[in-house]
Amino acid sequence: MTQVKLSNDYIAKPEDEFNAQGENIVAKLLVYQAILGLSDEEVAEFTGIIQKDKALSEKKNIIQAQSRATTKEYDTNHPLCVKAFRNFRKALENNPNCTPAILEDFGLSSTHRVIDTDTQKPEIHVDLISGAPRIKYTKSIFDGIRLFCRISYGDQEMEYEETITRPFWKDTKARMDPLKPETRTYYAYFLYKGQIVGQKSNVDSITLEALR
Repeated sequence: MTQVKLSNDYIAKPEDEFNAQGENIVAKLLVYQAILGLSDEEVAEFTGIIQKDKALSEKKNIIQAQSRATTKEYDTNHPLCVKAFRNFRKALENNPNCTPAILEDFGLSSTHRVIDTDTQKPEIHVDLISGAPRIKYTKSIFDGIRLFCRISYGDQEMEYEETITRPFWKDTKARMDPLKPETRTYYAYFLYKGQIVGQKSNVDSITLEALR
């Protein structure tokens, strides 16, 4: 029987254990300073390094805890503030003394912009999730995309298309031949009110390795 001896690193990996290890060293330095012939300068320098690291660790943990609490508080409060904005604007609209200029001055005037759909094109990104291609894009004002895919495997090719209404889509279409590598190449057009509009997106592809 072969036995393998494994050595554990003496440096503690968890942060709290490392800090406790540092505290122990600082305490024991005073005990063994004379025995080991350590100078006051050496002890002071090493102690300072350990104490600074622990102080920064504690400061970091406090800031992270405060940040999480503040983020949670903001996420709870912000919708209430948005609602107050909308209620205030509604009250201004019902106020006979409020003019469009006053609404504009408050920054609460609705704005409109015109987008030429002929110039718009989606930007798609393809990555691999759990062995299947995932296509992501930004929906913007559109209803979704019409996605086109070309599969190349060996010397053969096939094409198919899908209508995607979510900002991401996982392509779970079965492999043509699991024993051969397969490249899937994608491009898309935006959809608006059921029609393809705008320009062709960028082309992105991914290769699925052969399954053995």
